[in-house]
Amino acid sequence: MNWKETNKIATMRYITVLDFEVGRIFQYKIGEEPHRNKDGVIDHEEFLTNKGHRMNNCEWMVHDIKEFVDHTIRKLQ
Repeated sequence: MNWKETNKIATMRYITVLDFEVGRIFQYKIGEEPHRNKDGVIDHEEFLTNKGHRMNNCEWMVHDIKEFVDHTIRKLQ
């Protein structure tokens, strides 16, 4: 991993999870220091497992902006 990739990871402050098991979207703030496993490696999947998510039933991503983007078009009934 080069400096640019490492710096990009360092700016990621949120994890958003699509949890298919419960049919919900979750968002967690990583904070200044992301979760590290016992070997000192950043481990988002261990963090999410500790929060109760099952990795085989969800998708997740890290990102730097808290807000959700909603471009859906809703018709009034």
